[in-house]
Amino acid sequence: MKLRGKIPLLVSGLFYLLGRCTTASPRAADLKPDHTLSLTEQEIKINCKERKSVVIEGTVPGPQITLQEGKTTWIRVKNDTPDKKVTMHWHGLSMRTAPFSDGVPMVSQWPIEPGQWFDYEIRPEAGDAGTYFYHSHVGFQANTAYGLLIVNGAEAHEYYDERAIVLADYYPQPDDEIEEGLRANPFKWPGESQAVVFNGQSGTASFDDDSDGSCKPHVIEVEPGKTYRLRFVGGTAISFVTLGIEDHKKLTIIEADGQATEKAETDHMQLGSGQRYSALLETKPERNLNGKCEYWIRYETRERPTEASGYALLRYKSDKCDDSEKKLPDESPVKLSRDRKPLTEWMEYTLTPKDGGDDFPTREEVTRTVYIEVKQHVIDGSYDGSINGGFQWSMNGLGWDEEAQEKDKSAPYLITAYNEEKTPDYDAALKNKGWDPETRAFPARVGEVLEIVWQSNSGPTGGLDLHPMHAHGQHYWDLGAGSGEYDAKKNDKKLDGYIPMRRDTTMLHRYEEKTKPNTVNGWRAWRIRVTKENVGAWPMHCHVLPHMIMRMQTVWVFGDASEVTASLHKIPQSYLQGYLEPGGSAYGKDDGKRRLKPKAIAFFD
Repeated sequence: MKLRGKIPLLVSGLFYLLGRCTTASPRAADLKPDHTLSLTEQEIKINCKERKSVVIEGTVPGPQITLQEGKTTWIRVKNDTPDKKVTMHWHGLSMRTAPFSDGVPMVSQWPIEPGQWFDYEIRPEAGDAGTYFYHSHVGFQANTAYGLLIVNGAEAHEYYDERAIVLADYYPQPDDEIEEGLRANPFKWPGESQAVVFNGQSGTASFDDDSDGSCKPHVIEVEPGKTYRLRFVGGTAISFVTLGIEDHKKLTIIEADGQATEKAETDHMQLGSGQRYSALLETKPERNLNGKCEYWIRYETRERPTEASGYALLRYKSDKCDDSEKKLPDESPVKLSRDRKPLTEWMEYTLTPKDGGDDFPTREEVTRTVYIEVKQHVIDGSYDGSINGGFQWSMNGLGWDEEAQEKDKSAPYLITAYNEEKTPDYDAALKNKGWDPETRAFPARVGEVLEIVWQSNSGPTGGLDLHPMHAHGQHYWDLGAGSGEYDAKKNDKKLDGYIPMRRDTTMLHRYEEKTKPNTVNGWRAWRIRVTKENVGAWPMHCHVLPHMIMRMQTVWVFGDASEVTASLHKIPQSYLQGYLEPGGSAYGKDDGKRRLKPKAIAFFD
């Protein structure tokens, strides 16, 4: 018997429909969305402190949205902030959204201005059942503007019920202050996360504390002798989190990033920003409780200068228990490793797809290897032990963010492909470390099998960092990671007889904190087939929000202009034009005097 979970959800995406959609047809302007999300900016309590934040439906996290395989869902996102631009990204489901619906400003769409709304169309397919989340893709907003997204469908494993654990960070400063400091000259770092937020609660205060509930432990209730699916979502802005449950040392992973896995046992979980896992938890039979029905869940951050930590509580429903935790433990009953080696090796070359993964491309099929070096740069200044100037990340010398793209008066990549029949120059990119200097994007041709190798460079400071690398579009095959520089032959031996998982977010670890300046140490490799089904414009970026604002992002364009825009040419121009112009007729508007409904286009039957 399996029952559904206890938390709310949502979803949308981008261009995959070019090969899968039937002829697009205009949707009537009086479309009634399945879900409506209102984004507002307001003072909200997080970690028992007031913070001015962009939030969804007035809560952190926002409401859970549940989608169904094979069913089209329309989600209306309303910008009810006074002066902020917004979008909504359906993390992990880019390939299941209509054009203009991936939610990345200046890549797939114009941002949604205050007083406007936009209708996102999403259709998960068979095999997509799993754990996702949705979040704003503008600036630092995803720190508070996020929510759980679940796709239901055929299940690869049995369980009784499910619980969700959505992790996030608490920063006391408002988003504007953080963004301005990161883009400023002189550069200003916002500091470290002050707390990890577990389903909206930081778990830093005792139950009998007089403070409000936002800093008390979140309670997860279970029944004895049952198997539960725990859905873990890494919604943090920066934190890499490790987590364990007191006296429950067996967790069985069954899903990673929306893909079903063969069972793999672990005694703890760890997640970077953007990652998701599901694990089965077998609760104790009632006879083994011995009067103890409450067990601490401990979570701690790793690989940052300062540590944030907190508690949640696993509580058994039983009339044979009399314990009721009031105080936080003086010492954690859960021991989580602080060694870097087990952290960097956790689940590497271990997780395998439940479906067998027969389409994993072989070494012989790889047509091009693209090495991408991630590195920090001082802008208009110098480094003499401290940063004197601006500070940015780059990937092969290229830094990108939506604000710079907008300031250049450039249009979103998808719209440029249609209006100007223009995509990045492939030959120019091959001569320039993979990216076209004019469009500032990485091109790939249909038929290519890419091996993308991310490598960490210590830059001018000699410091190395940890990066959760996320790809929009089709999930890639994750080839693993290691220290030093990438050695394809050595890694191929590890892959011999092993079928890797398809993922959308995996860790580019650091294997030492400090080394000589401008030294490479650490890599993560992916393999991707470029097909007619995944043509489009796809961001690939670090999912640490401060790093994204510091331009640690790339945009990839799969296919040429005619392939990218094939389905768009079928749309009546009067409807299509509403997507091509900022604030066009595809965007609903309410200026307080009149309300204009959007002219939306339905791409899925």
